[in-house]
Amino acid sequence: MKTQTAIAALGALTLLLSAAASGAVDKQLENMHGSVRYQTGKAIHALAPNATTSLADKDYAITGSASLAAVGLPDSSRVLVGSDSKVQLAFFDQAEGTTAKFLVFNGKVRFIVQHPAGAKADYTFKTATASIAVRGTEGDIETTKDQVRVNVYEVCDASEPVVVTTKDGKSFQLMPGQSLLAQLVNGVVQTQVQQLTQQMIDQFSPDFGVPSSWDAAKGQIVAMAQSQGQSALDSATGGYGSQISSALGGLFGKKKATPTPSPTPKSDSCTHP
Repeated sequence: MKTQTAIAALGALTLLLSAAASGAVDKQLENMHGSVRYQTGKAIHALAPNATTSLADKDYAITGSASLAAVGLPDSSRVLVGSDSKVQLAFFDQAEGTTAKFLVFNGKVRFIVQHPAGAKADYTFKTATASIAVRGTEGDIETTKDQVRVNVYEVCDASEPVVVTTKDGKSFQLMPGQSLLAQLVNGVVQTQVQQLTQQMIDQFSPDFGVPSSWDAAKGQIVAMAQSQGQSALDSATGGYGSQISSALGGLFGKKKATPTPSPTPKSDSCTHP
């Protein structure tokens, strides 16, 4: 009898450890405010304000008007779901690094994807118009059946930008301070990449507030602009850009101070409050 009890207890412990390792018990959906529901299979359940529930692969998060939900992942990443939105967590896996896929059917999401210590993050957000590949960054997505807007505020590693692949197979790399708009017009995807404007950011602020990494992103943008400007000058002058800049500064009596960019996130980890 004792042997059978021990075997049963060991089996239960094995199942618990297996579930914990897969992250199934750690994916959480929280109702930040308003009307939030979650769908498992065909069953739809209401989630009370400030309440939290476990979210399994293939479950949906559904919000009503003036509502906000948050999906918390085991790697400390978060996906905020804005008003009147429907998002599916297709899968989340931490077997080798972190791999996750979300299907955004309509509405707005803010992704805050972390780089776990010593691991890689590989997130995909799929919409009707495009797929957004995220390796470690903060940004916003708004989608309808025929268009998608992607704002990028930060990247954890400059060598791993956000990559947007449109329905027709074209790919675009987005760095901090850039925004992409892809629209399906008469069956053709028309895409435009622009520098972020306050108006582009403000369209997400009522749902999510100010991006937590925007100050750091502005520092990255300044640094990149300086680097690109110096590279262009070096190319135009055969590598003598720095000497020319210095000589011109002395000629006019003073040297223009180099702006000090805001602190940027570490290349191996992005952390947010």
